[in-house]
Amino acid sequence: MIWIIRDGRIQEIPASEVDRESAANYLGIFTFEELLEHPFIFKNERDLFLDQRNDKYAKFESGEGWDFIRLNLLHYEDITADFERVSIYMRKGIMFFVTERPLPVMKIIGRFSSDETKKVTFTKLLYYFMDQMTEKDSDYLDQIEQEIAELEDDLMKEIRKSCVKEISALRKKLMILKHYYEQLFEVVDEIQENENQIIDPGFMRYFKIFDNRLDRLYHSVLSLRDYVTQVREAYQAEVDISLNSIMKLFTVIAAIFMPLTLVVGWYGMNLRMPEFSWNYGYPFVILICFIISVSSLIYFKKNNWF
Repeated sequence: MIWIIRDGRIQEIPASEVDRESAANYLGIFTFEELLEHPFIFKNERDLFLDQRNDKYAKFESGEGWDFIRLNLLHYEDITADFERVSIYMRKGIMFFVTERPLPVMKIIGRFSSDETKKVTFTKLLYYFMDQMTEKDSDYLDQIEQEIAELEDDLMKEIRKSCVKEISALRKKLMILKHYYEQLFEVVDEIQENENQIIDPGFMRYFKIFDNRLDRLYHSVLSLRDYVTQVREAYQAEVDISLNSIMKLFTVIAAIFMPLTLVVGWYGMNLRMPEFSWNYGYPFVILICFIISVSSLIYFKKNNWF
């Protein structure tokens, strides 16, 4: 699909009417399959996209008179899934997107088509597209914060006995978001450099606002990562306390049976002991063992060992 921009208005035109040598501004949206054969795209531009097709990172490249931007779109339903990639090529009079899902770009074009008071430019299209990329991020981060808070409450109330998988999943999501925003930072910084003067300098303040929003989102991710770490440490402390309680119980049991083991070992020796001939020798040994056990239990209970 190709549009032409005249006097701030955008209109779809057939490919046969495109004249890239004219002074008009052309906007195109293509899939990678269309990229290979569409006459609107020159060979050097096609080669640039194909070279970057398998690159997984957001990036910005600048050449003689052109800018190339590679962006990743998050899947909020499953943030660990592969990013959806969008590539953008810009030069004087030309801007086109290459993506397998053109809907996000079409939504931006629809904004301008439905409101005649809005004048469309390449700079505005780029800004609104990038702004749309992060419009749900604050809500998503709030959702993650709520998950962490619920996990913490469950652990404190002992509703959950284990949360290793949940903590691991949350840390993975936050790591993905951290790298995602770091890459976007680099792209936005390069855009603000505007070496080829393709971006309207008068609109550059909006990219500064977008940069500030990214900074807030990035630091929110760092705060949430610290929060998850605190929950993990609290969980580990609870596990250690539980383990210490078990070890204390086993220690008490061992301490009770150590004197009894000594008595058993003593009378298990192959020696002729005097009390063997005493009629009350066996009951006496039983009584001694009972007294030792009860005394040990009373002592440990007084000292709060269990």
